[in-house]
Amino acid sequence: MKSFNHFGVYGICEQAGKLLVIHKGRGAYTGRFDLPGGRLEENEALTDGLVREFLEETGLSVRVKNNLGAFDFFVRYQEDSFTHMHHIAALYTVEINEDHPVSDIATFAMQDSHGCEWVDLPAITLDSASPIAVLGAEWLTSGCLPSQTGYHEHWEMKVLGSHRTHT
Repeated sequence: MKSFNHFGVYGICEQAGKLLVIHKGRGAYTGRFDLPGGRLEENEALTDGLVREFLEETGLSVRVKNNLGAFDFFVRYQEDSFTHMHHIAALYTVEINEDHPVSDIATFAMQDSHGCEWVDLPAITLDSASPIAVLGAEWLTSGCLPSQTGYHEHWEMKVLGSHRTHT
């Protein structure tokens, strides 16, 4: 196994028992639900990056509430000479900032969000979502998160639109 590291910040946003997710349009989680979030820009703090990513991917302004910790997964994913992605994620809870209007999802060359949706927690599974989105659903369901690394050797990208359940 030859892996590359991908570090990102991600937010769990819950409303009326549903989790806010994006429809992933590129990368290892293509065609799946994913938590809003992603890579930091140069000289960007974790929480600043999370707020920026939420706005870019969902059009929503959020306030960061709690840092739940760092989690990691190895996912089978071919990129260049690599066979796997080592996804390292800083996970936070967030709440929508009601004082700011909803804006359009940002459009730019590296945008990987094809929109967002509030999804019932039981619909967030490893068949429909990224491992980090599954962690978000687990946190909201049980209040617990695993301490061990996740390994997803049989990971597959999905066809865009194949899993969508509109709620």
